[in-house]
Amino acid sequence: MQVIETGRDITVLDGLALVMGSSIACVHVLRIMRGGLSPAGWVMACLMLAYVSLTAAGPFVFLGRRFSRRLPGYPRIGDVLWGILGLPWVASAMLQAAMSGGDPRQDPLFFSTLTLGLAVSCTVALIIIWGKWVIVPPQQAEAMEAGPWTSRVGLILAIAWPIQCGLGMAALN
Repeated sequence: MQVIETGRDITVLDGLALVMGSSIACVHVLRIMRGGLSPAGWVMACLMLAYVSLTAAGPFVFLGRRFSRRLPGYPRIGDVLWGILGLPWVASAMLQAAMSGGDPRQDPLFFSTLTLGLAVSCTVALIIIWGKWVIVPPQQAEAMEAGPWTSRVGLILAIAWPIQCGLGMAALN
């Protein structure tokens, strides 16, 4: 039986990275879920947990695929974007977990890390997406291949950058 390393399948390391992203999201969403939520609030909190989990897994997926598997043609543009978009969530969750008690929203370091991190990462994602698909001739944009699932997830998250900003506002309220 011959194994072909294409990077198109989900591996155990990818699953581990998704679990790590979920733990990062739990740090952000737990405080929200502990408040008195209506049924609609619970739906929104669960959707936020799912979206932040997926986004926060990006840096872990990137590092796992980049340094452990050494796939040919890796990383693609979507992989890099996914890693960039997940960094603010990971960094601010580490700050929030390191704080002893208190409300993290009142801490200027946490607030600025998440706010500026999301602003920079979303701006970078917007610039890259704009430069690769919007201001180029249609033939060149059409020739861009999405690639493996990791690149497609990164591209989807980059295109949906306004959701990142909205979730950042929800995490800071």
